[in-house]
Amino acid sequence: MSRIETVYVVSEPQPTVEESVKQLAQRLDKNLKDLVTVFREAGDQLWTAEPASHTVTPVPVMERRPSGIIGHKNVQVTRYIASALVMVSFQKRID
Repeated sequence: MSRIETVYVVSEPQPTVEESVKQLAQRLDKNLKDLVTVFREAGDQLWTAEPASHTVTPVPVMERRPSGIIGHKNVQVTRYIASALVMVSFQKRID
C-alpha cells in the first residue's frame, strides 16, 4: 500500500530572490527530513518525491525609513516570497 503526502513550504518575505530561495530550500529540506522520519517510524519507506510547483512572488511592502535628522518616511520596496509544492509518496516496507 502506498500513501501520498503533499508538502507545501513558503519563505518569509526577503529582500532578494536569492535569499528567499535559499530560505525555501532550507525549510523544504527540514520538512522533508521530518516527514521521512515520521514515515520510517511507522514502517514505511520513501518511494518518490516529485516537485509539483514552485514560484517566487514579488510583494510590494511599505517600509519606514529615516528621512532627515529626526524624520521618517514610508517607502515602497519589493520583497520576494518563494514557495514550493512537493508530492511525496511512501510505500509499506516489504521485508
